[in-house]
Amino acid sequence: MATAIANWGNSEAIRIPREILRRAGLRRGDRVTFIINSNGNLELIPEHQTHRRVAPARDVTYDMLFKNYQGPVQSNTSAWPDDNLVGAEYEAWSH
Repeated sequence: MATAIANWGNSEAIRIPREILRRAGLRRGDRVTFIINSNGNLELIPEHQTHRRVAPARDVTYDMLFKNYQGPVQSNTSAWPDDNLVGAEYEAWSH
C-alpha cells in the first residue's frame, strides 16, 4: 500500500491505512518511535503499552453494559461530593 506525505499544521503527516495498523497490532493513540534503519528506511517502533483505553462498540449503550449489575449504586451527587461541576459536566451529572 502506498500513501502520501501531507501537511498537518506546521508539520507533515503520513496517514496509515487501517489494515496496516491492524496487521502491525497498532491502534489510534498508540505511541511509536521513529528510527532510520541501516538501509535508510523509516521504521516505526511501538512503545511498550501498559494499558489501552477501551471503548465499547458503537451500538453498545450504557443500559446494555450495566443490565445485570448487582453492586451498590451511588447517586451522581454522592459519588464525588466535593466536585464543583460546571457547564456540560453539571448538566450531565445533575439529573
